[in-house]
Amino acid sequence: LSPSLIYSAGDQSRHRLFLQSDQALATITNQLVVQAIELVDNVVEDLLVLDSRNTILMGYLDSFDAFTAVNPNRTEEKLRFFYVVVEDYLDSDTTGDPLRLSSLETQLIALCLQRSGFDRWKRTVQTRTTQLQKLIYRKLRKHLETLDKEDRLAVERRWRRILTRGGPRRLEKLREFVKWLGKIRD
Repeated sequence: LSPSLIYSAGDQSRHRLFLQSDQALATITNQLVVQAIELVDNVVEDLLVLDSRNTILMGYLDSFDAFTAVNPNRTEEKLRFFYVVVEDYLDSDTTGDPLRLSSLETQLIALCLQRSGFDRWKRTVQTRTTQLQKLIYRKLRKHLETLDKEDRLAVERRWRRILTRGGPRRLEKLREFVKWLGKIRD
């Protein structure tokens, strides 16, 4: 085998991994956005039924406007806006009372979210992201065998950023990694 054939095989492997991962991310994101739209509709209905003049509840209802304004076809942006709306509730425990020391308004919002399936939505995100992460890593290990040591270290270093806690959410980190993988040239 000549070096150019090995080089080309590595590039094809990386490109195939990029396409498969990008497609999987798009599918997951589309499903999450559809579920988020349904969840938001139900929460808004619940909060309107409360018919409150409470400024905190009204402010929370207003925060859905930016989410609703984004076209559903712009899935990544739509999901980002959803994260902004539910940010206080995203990292809370999915099983217990997420906001024990919170105000009555916050508890009402949490209850409306929970009633609309927000905990199920969070578990879906976690499960699908973990599955995709494992799938990408299995395929990535095969791709790493085609790279020289310097490139392999760069890819491994970039991959480890996904595994660290904090910062952007894991699905966003995976998306950034996949985009980066699609841009690099072996």
